[in-house]
Amino acid sequence: MSRALATRADWRRRGLRALVCAAMLTAATGLGGCASEGNVEPAMPSDDGAGGALTDPASVAAAELPEPTFHHLHINAVDPVASLAWWKTVWPEGEVTDVAGFPAFAADGVYHLYTEVAAPAPGGFDVDRHHAVPQSAFWTTGPSTDGLAFFERLTGLDPTGERFRFLPVYTGPDDDEGVLHSGLAPYGDRLLTVAELEALAGTPPERGPNSQDFGYLVDPDGVLLEFNGNAETDDLFYGHLHFWHEAPLCAVNWYVEHLGARGTVRDPCDVERGPVSYPSFLPSGQLRQPIGTVRVANTGLMWYTRQCRDGRCGDGADGPLVPSRGQVVDHVGLSYPDLDPVIAHLERAGIPILDGPYPFGDARAILIEDVDGLALELIEAG
Repeated sequence: MSRALATRADWRRRGLRALVCAAMLTAATGLGGCASEGNVEPAMPSDDGAGGALTDPASVAAAELPEPTFHHLHINAVDPVASLAWWKTVWPEGEVTDVAGFPAFAADGVYHLYTEVAAPAPGGFDVDRHHAVPQSAFWTTGPSTDGLAFFERLTGLDPTGERFRFLPVYTGPDDDEGVLHSGLAPYGDRLLTVAELEALAGTPPERGPNSQDFGYLVDPDGVLLEFNGNAETDDLFYGHLHFWHEAPLCAVNWYVEHLGARGTVRDPCDVERGPVSYPSFLPSGQLRQPIGTVRVANTGLMWYTRQCRDGRCGDGADGPLVPSRGQVVDHVGLSYPDLDPVIAHLERAGIPILDGPYPFGDARAILIEDVDGLALELIEAG
């Protein structure tokens, strides 16, 4: 079965499995890769670093709301044709198409939609500063695939790195050069704090048999792509999406209560941040705890704390997240079988509908913002 023609049930099965893999890889230290399909799947971590046990995320949701499905990223691009060609090479089984009048790239039932703009939009990932400028709530897309094979295929197509530039993954606080994917780090994809790295000093490099490779690319418009997985990983164009938030567990509460996503509600949700860990896209290490995770019908949404704080990203980089409208990633699209209960809930909750309902192809849509100013297009796609 091709990715473009996969059934919704297949997207759900693969998407939820990929989210478990991603959560284990990014939320815990010292974990190996995910089990292959047909084997016993790994359990979710028993604690998310917030001081309390996790419950089954599927058990907590806003009962009156239908569950959303991730539909698209909407990208502002100077040359959508070139952008579409880039993604077609990155993910060959996707297809170039159009959706609701927008040029689009389609894979696994989700889309990149494009609006052509005259000049590069702000908010692209700056490879020299190691963060988007300015930084909205959006961080990365998240294909799940065999990371090493993905890296080798694209570097084989582009040995000089002019078209596919893999970003450094820093392996510790004294590493100022980085490696091109996590498998080249001394301890593979094990996420280790500085204290844990110091305790391992002098020991032989170690990479477990189920380790995954993860790393980063930037597309022609400045959208950051994170890939992860190993030879046992099912290919999935959107295994997860990553976002920033001041208090990641509070983002979970909002998406569960107001959008019908499935996740664990916490009170209090604003908890203490944990230490940095490596490997990381930032030379100063990544703040990975707490992590906030919700599930939607076909993928997972994951939040980390805003990284550029306390001078970690250099002079002038600290500051609140900016609204996404007009940025490279303008908004995120979610779809529902019926918008009426969603609209009714938003009105009761006092959440402004910024636009709509308006036509979206043969359907209708509305536009809102989440608590970080990330624009969300909610589509009725029965």
